[in-house]
Amino acid sequence: MAIKISGSTIIDDSRNIVNAGIVTAASFSGDGTGLVGVGASVKNIIYVTKDGNDSNSGLQITKAKATIKAAVEIASASSVIKVSAGNYVENNPIELPSQVSIIGDSLREVSVTPQNATQDLIYVSPGDYISDISFTGSLNSGKAVIAFNPSKPRYSTQSPYIRNCTNFINNSIGMKIDGNHVIGPYKSMVTDSYTQYNANGIGVSITNEGYGQLVSVFTINPDISIFTGSGGQCDLTNSNSSFGNFGLVSDGVGPRKYTGIVTEAASANSFEFKLNLSVPTFNVSNFEYDHTTGLTTVTTSANHNFAVGMGVTLAGIGLTCAYGSKTYPDGDVGYVFEVKSIPAANKFTTHVGISTLAHTYVSGGTAKTKVVRPFDGQVVYFNTLYNLVGKITISNGGSGYTSAPTVTIASPSESWGIPATAIATIENGSVSEITIVSEGRGYTSIPSISFSGGGGSSAAATAVMTPQYFVVEKSTPISAGISTVSFTENVPFAVGVGSTVPFFKQSRILASSHSFEYIGSGTDLINSLPSRGGVAIQANEIDDRNGGLTIFTSTDQAGNFRIGDGVVINQQAGTVTGDSYTKSLFSTMTPFILALGGD
Repeated sequence: MAIKISGSTIIDDSRNIVNAGIVTAASFSGDGTGLVGVGASVKNIIYVTKDGNDSNSGLQITKAKATIKAAVEIASASSVIKVSAGNYVENNPIELPSQVSIIGDSLREVSVTPQNATQDLIYVSPGDYISDISFTGSLNSGKAVIAFNPSKPRYSTQSPYIRNCTNFINNSIGMKIDGNHVIGPYKSMVTDSYTQYNANGIGVSITNEGYGQLVSVFTINPDISIFTGSGGQCDLTNSNSSFGNFGLVSDGVGPRKYTGIVTEAASANSFEFKLNLSVPTFNVSNFEYDHTTGLTTVTTSANHNFAVGMGVTLAGIGLTCAYGSKTYPDGDVGYVFEVKSIPAANKFTTHVGISTLAHTYVSGGTAKTKVVRPFDGQVVYFNTLYNLVGKITISNGGSGYTSAPTVTIASPSESWGIPATAIATIENGSVSEITIVSEGRGYTSIPSISFSGGGGSSAAATAVMTPQYFVVEKSTPISAGISTVSFTENVPFAVGVGSTVPFFKQSRILASSHSFEYIGSGTDLINSLPSRGGVAIQANEIDDRNGGLTIFTSTDQAGNFRIGDGVVINQQAGTVTGDSYTKSLFSTMTPFILALGGD
């Protein structure tokens, strides 16, 4: 490296300032490599360059590593890995320790390519930071660029942070936040400016009660832009979904967390219920801990009635190790752990975190279901999970229709139930679309659908059901095991004393200022373009499945603004429409503007 001294500024041959100030003899390193700013070792900074060597120390830029994986292998908490321009083919997965940063020279000039298409690319740990890198090459469908390590779940107190990166790997998941692969209350990742150019993949997948704080996520031609499932939730701000099959998808709920018991009868159309949320405590009789994986089998003195996915509070477990005795848990990895499996009625397994030491159970300990004050984000049902008609799929459009036929959906069996209603649209003599007017209520099975009138015949369709959960709005603090819980809508049937009320975490996306462009036009990068025949499907922008929920404000390619499913402002038509009204912007707004003296 050539060094030029200009005044008191030292410049390398790439015109980078490498040191500034008064130049003295002490400014030069003793190993002949040049200046202290270039040749001195800094223990927590590790360099990676294309002309490096993995046998180098990595602690000087002149002794850089050749791969990111080699740099990660010597990294520890507070290490910063600086990656110079180049394409790095890596033996993935790369497993990052906690509190490690990987920083590329430039988003456009640093790219990482996985060697193994059957493996995820990077496993992050709590507190990690990755920035200014592009991801290229190929991965098998369902494999992720960024994910938690499924074989070594860690206790997290700080979210990994991905910033200013681009994913060019088709079929991949840009960021996979699986709550089963991390321990503790912060099962989350954070991202800012993460572009997904991954055709037929998923931009961000959040499952198993994971959480994402997502800002400026831009997806192009994915199968799904953002997905939440099994109780995953996210906040999504100032982001964009372009082309692809589906935009924002929320699917189902998480596992049952606990069950309340109704203590006072409530009449039909009540929204407030008094629930007993007390749970028993079980004594622990054995604690078999695998310190290399963190997986533990806990035996209770009686059958526990836990369910997979439940949070269980552990306390007072006596253990010994090479350094003496301890009472576990001590708070370093929290006190609440999720049930992973139930090998027997009095046993359950859970991840409690890895350790460098083996531990042996001595005695004592308790386990009980973790119950929290019910909160917005949870959903329930009362005794029986009823269904609504979510959508209708056409199996045969029929023929000969000159007008829209009448659609009849069979009634539910419950006396308080209401049949769903829908209307048909015809095109070229066939039924082309069925629009649901009312989802109905009280269904316990799939209702039949029939068509009559319209001059044609043979149209056939099938109802697709969606479960009807009731969303928690608020609750009182739990006192003596009792909490009064209010829901966002009335329960349409009477609820008696002793009724069971299981609680679940709802899969949910909260999206503000989201932009949709030609969603539904497909995953082909060329043929999805409007100029190549790509056609948008507005219904695919938001797809709530099996009780999941997306709360959103959005704008589409036509400039139409939506506030959830209830309000649409159509710029071209100049109207505001909702579930039960239509207003003209020109007739209602113009006189008001004129009254204020506007032009």
